[in-house]
Amino acid sequence: MEKMQSMIHPKQAVNGTLKYLYIKATGRPKLLNLEITKLCNARCDFCDYWQTKHEERLSDYTPVIKKINPLVTVITGGEPMIRKDLPDIVRQIKGCSIFIFTSMVTKGDFLTEEKTEELFDAGMDQIAVSLDFPGEKHDTYRGIPGLWEKLSETLPELSERFPDKSLVLNTIIMEDNLDEVVEIANKAREWGIAISFSSYSVMKTNNEDHFVKKEALSKVRDLVEELIALRKKWKGTILSTEYYLREIPGYFERGSVPDCLAGINQIHVTPSGHLKRCSEMPVSAHYSDYRPDLYEKTKCTSCWYSCRGETQSPANVKRAMEYMGIYI
Repeated sequence: MEKMQSMIHPKQAVNGTLKYLYIKATGRPKLLNLEITKLCNARCDFCDYWQTKHEERLSDYTPVIKKINPLVTVITGGEPMIRKDLPDIVRQIKGCSIFIFTSMVTKGDFLTEEKTEELFDAGMDQIAVSLDFPGEKHDTYRGIPGLWEKLSETLPELSERFPDKSLVLNTIIMEDNLDEVVEIANKAREWGIAISFSSYSVMKTNNEDHFVKKEALSKVRDLVEELIALRKKWKGTILSTEYYLREIPGYFERGSVPDCLAGINQIHVTPSGHLKRCSEMPVSAHYSDYRPDLYEKTKCTSCWYSCRGETQSPANVKRAMEYMGIYI
């Protein structure tokens, strides 16, 4: 048995367990994706959020969080660090329940030691930084010159400065980076941080250029087997569950995965406080109208995003121990 960096402190485990039982009993979502802005300074061709110029958004998300009361809240954008009141939003979330694991997904170009400390002090449990290529190709892909250099300098420094905090790379598996995913995982280990994976989807902009082609399916299968082997070997670097990883080849082969529980297991809130079944679905209600039975099961099968797949992965003692940094 080996103990590694944990996502939650063992002292939080009791409250986390109680909250999980509450979620199961009441039918509330495990995951709330809280989109606090659509504004973004990147120019990704798989996302059109950067075209947003003006938006309506809330200053206080406390009523939203209390109404939905999830197990996990992931702060997303756009680029969430564009908002100057981000630490206040973190405090709002953490003050709503005995336990809400709170994470943020960012490009990382605004991360500094001072801002990172401010977010962790506010109660942030995890900071996830998007990285899809190990080099300047990432700059081109995201449309931000110097982004790779910034991340390769900043993330090792933050790992050393905050050794007991959860810093994670978030990598999208797609046609373009199949030969580089393992290198990115090695880079995470070199920097002293973890890594998780998601799977490319055409749903946001109908851009099929990055979707894995039929000719590369065998490469995806080999990649997944290698990632699973590294997950077992490294114990704590690769956070994606084996369940999630094993579904990736089939998803790219079929273009779908059945039995999505969007709106039930996970739900999406817009900057203005409106509800979507998931990030790629239209607005369907205001947060004040939320109830656990608001959504019936969707017929959509078109993605294998990690926010969907990981909320469907089986909950068991082994996974709970991994959240506390205990790997068997």
